Amino acid sequence: MAFKIGRVSYINSIPLFCAEPPPDFEIVSAYPSLLNAATMRGEFDACLISRWEYSKVSEKYSVLPNYCIGGDGEIMSVKLFSKTDIARIGGKKIFITEQTGTSSRAFAYLCRRKYGFDLFERRCASISEADAVLLIGNQALAFDGSDFEHAYDLGSMWKEEFSLPMIYAVFVVRNNVLELLEPLLRAYLEKSLGEFANNRAGWISEAKRILDDGQSINFPRRELDRYYNCLKFKFDDATFKKSFSFVEENGHI
Repeated sequence: MAFKIGRVSYINSIPLFCAEPPPDFEIVSAYPSLLNAATMRGEFDACLISRWEYSKVSEKYSVLPNYCIGGDGEIMSVKLFSKTDIARIGGKKIFITEQTGTSSRAFAYLCRRKYGFDLFERRCASISEADAVLLIGNQALAFDGSDFEHAYDLGSMWKEEFSLPMIYAVFVVRNNVLELLEPLLRAYLEKSLGEFANNRAGWISEAKRILDDGQSINFPRRELDRYYNCLKFKFDDATFKKSFSFVEENGHI
């Protein structure tokens, strides 16, 4: 039996998928909003989806605990770039990447809570006309923000506001294959995390090649090393449960 597995196409997912997959895994890469939509259509047996989108698929899919793309403070690849202080962004034009599923909603919640404005109120279609820009993943890492005086990191803001790690993406597994697929997926993820740890320098070189080629830049290797220190791919049971449950328990969905 072959299982179709969805993977985020950014370099942040490399440590979770760097091992050779088993022959019965078909791994498909796409950016978050496409993975979310495909999972809602039931196209994956398991998928790494935006955490804030889980409620839309919860009837057919269960969350795989512990494993995720997360962070505990600065995350580097989810940023709001602005020409003005964030407290004065309200009413200005904001470009929000279409690739996001969690980040825009989490940023919007923080902006309402702390500054009283709606991030989506004046969403615009291009970066060139924007007063502020919200980007995620490889685009956020590579973005030339020289035209924007301020840069706000979602992970840093979330940690400051709630004193909690943040889960950006979670694995979900289709209920009708959960019993069979869960142990196979856990074994594969552990193998990948071990491979990344054992050959960290080599995988950072591969991440740099992918980022540089895809974004036409020369990204500093030391910053990639710092980036992978920011990312968290596995939380213990208590931390995962507390961070995952926070969204629904506090009415942010």
